[in-house]
Order: sequence, then structure tokens, then C-alpha cells
Amino acid sequence: MLLYWLIKILFKPFAKMLFRLKVEGLKNLPKKGGYILAPNHSSSLDPFLMIASIPRYIRWLIVYEFYDQPKRTWFLKHMRFIRVENNLPKDAFRTLRAGGVLGVFPEGRRTWTGNLGPGRPGAAALARRTGVPVVPVAIQGAFYALPRWRDKIKFTPITIRIGKPLYFPKPQNKKDSAKIDEHNSITIMLAIAKMLD
Repeated sequence: MLLYWLIKILFKPFAKMLFRLKVEGLKNLPKKGGYILAPNHSSSLDPFLMIASIPRYIRWLIVYEFYDQPKRTWFLKHMRFIRVENNLPKDAFRTLRAGGVLGVFPEGRRTWTGNLGPGRPGAAALARRTGVPVVPVAIQGAFYALPRWRDKIKFTPITIRIGKPLYFPKPQNKKDSAKIDEHNSITIMLAIAKMLD
């Protein structure tokens, strides 16, 4: 966890100076209790931009293909990022039930085009099973700074817009869970899309 706060302290002024980072809607963040941050995902900068912008400690779900790369594993482990492969990991549920903040990219992976992709049901399923709200977030400009197909960073302006929390009621019938997760996932993606220019 020490590495996390060190990165936060170092990256925040860097992001404000070089990316002219702006953050809108901080007042929309719940002041206490667990919640899910759900940003669009267009760059490997995304989690670090969020870490620099959000006051509370965030644990991130990271897809195994990225997590398992030898050059990154040590760093991601010490940042306490949570590896995801097929099933939702137990650490994600523990984090939310303990009142923590969990970062989930609803698209699952970074976009190749810069366009918002379809949402996967993971964030919605976590919200349904833990009862926590989902906070939609739009990250504007990160794709132009560092898309997944480029290695060099361009210092372009980046804006983060934080939406109002989305609360999803628990389904009365567990058999409907998959359909409800799909519907709620669409709701999350629409909330993100509305904040993107």
C-alpha cells in the first residue's frame, strides 16, 4: 500500500502539469462506505489518472493478460491490484463489503479505437451482490495521450468527469440475475457515454 500512496503523491502534480488534468464532479463521490468506480478504458494511464484524482484508496481489477506480464506483475502486486481471469475474485467482494473503493473498467479491456465499447456484466454483478452503488466516470483525452498501440506518451489535455452514483435494487428472483446484470451494465455504459464529448 505504501507504493500506492507514493505513486499518488508523485503522479498527481505530474498529471496536472503535463496533462493539464481537470477533475469534475468530485462532490458526486459517496463520502463513506464501499462503492465501485466505473470509468471508460482507453489507455494504460487510466488507473493512475484515477488514483491521482480520487481522494480515497482504490483497489483495481486488472485483466490477467496485463497482470501476468513479467515486467508488470511485481509492480501491480505491490499496488494491490486484483487479478481477474474468468470469475469475479473474492478480494473484490471483500474490498466492497469492508467499505472500500473498487475500480472496475466495465469494458474489460482498453479500446483500440478510442470509442466506448460494450460493457461487460462484472461491475453490475458486483453491485448487485454487495449492494454498493456504481459511480460512472468518463476519462476524456487519455486515448490521445497513450493508446494501447503506442509506446510513447503525448502530453495532451485530460479531463475526468465523475457522475452521480447509480443504485441498483436487488432482484426479487435470483433466476433473473443475468438479465438484470446485463440491463444494469447498459445503464452504466449510457451514464459514461453521456459524459464523453
